[in-house]
Amino acid sequence: MCEASPTLHLLLLLLLVPLLTPVPGVSGGGPAGRSTRDEELMNTSPLVTDQPYFDPSMSTTLTAHVGRRAELHCRVHSIGNRTVSWIRGRDLRILTVGRYTYTTDLRYEVLHQDGTNQWTLRIRSAQPRDQGTYECQISTKPIKAFTVFLKVLEPRGEILGSPDLYVQKASMINLTCILHNLPEPPTYVLWYHGNKDIRYSSSRGGVAVLVVKDTTTTTSHLLISSATLQDAGRYTCAPAGLSPTSVRVHVLDGEEPAAMQKNSTAALPPPLDGRPAMSNSSAVVSGATRTVKAEAVTLALVLVPAWLQMRGC
Repeated sequence: MCEASPTLHLLLLLLLVPLLTPVPGVSGGGPAGRSTRDEELMNTSPLVTDQPYFDPSMSTTLTAHVGRRAELHCRVHSIGNRTVSWIRGRDLRILTVGRYTYTTDLRYEVLHQDGTNQWTLRIRSAQPRDQGTYECQISTKPIKAFTVFLKVLEPRGEILGSPDLYVQKASMINLTCILHNLPEPPTYVLWYHGNKDIRYSSSRGGVAVLVVKDTTTTTSHLLISSATLQDAGRYTCAPAGLSPTSVRVHVLDGEEPAAMQKNSTAALPPPLDGRPAMSNSSAVVSGATRTVKAEAVTLALVLVPAWLQMRGC
């Protein structure tokens, strides 16, 4: 057997010491011995790179209203000499390339300022057909794409209980018109009985209107006390700048048709104490004012009919 010399022992020791000495900040608990700091650096996008990438803070959904302008933003870092394009998802039509627009629809245009990393697709007077996906693409190989979904809200109105509302003679008529998806509250809401607008100073009397306005929803309550047979007919809610919506009111003289049980107005029957039924639409408010406005409308729906009755309306 050969005996190892002291020189060989020293050489082996010099080779093993670096392998056995722990490196500061490195933990052997992970699968590859990586530290938490190493993993953070690996997961962080570099500030400077020769490969373009999309801004991670961009939103993937956007909401616009019919007739209003919609703007879809795309921010690209480290663009270099690449080009940014916008593609419409439903027909894969190329809308813009760089700063140029390639569509005959004049409502579309691209906005970009030199020295910035944002390319904005602007759609003037958005329409329901514009709803869908849009892709912001970078001319890399392969192409990089960021998808945005555009939701187009169309204002609409409804009268609770439509198309037919049944009330008993001498009871309170409570019509509730709810306007949804509004870009802003309407300047006014008019009510019509047949082709005649309802005037609160008319000889009929006993008419009141309560309106609750919110950022996206407006609710109008029409209250008519002591319903008569002449109050029957079509009632129309006509907000400013929006399409009108109607309901047909039937005034019954002691009758109980089956339609009253099937119609959604069964939730608004005249109670025994003579007060008008409370409508859930009175709570169509939002945020911190939800409870306050709901209670105010509910209280008004109770006090207004009582006041009308005190005046003999």
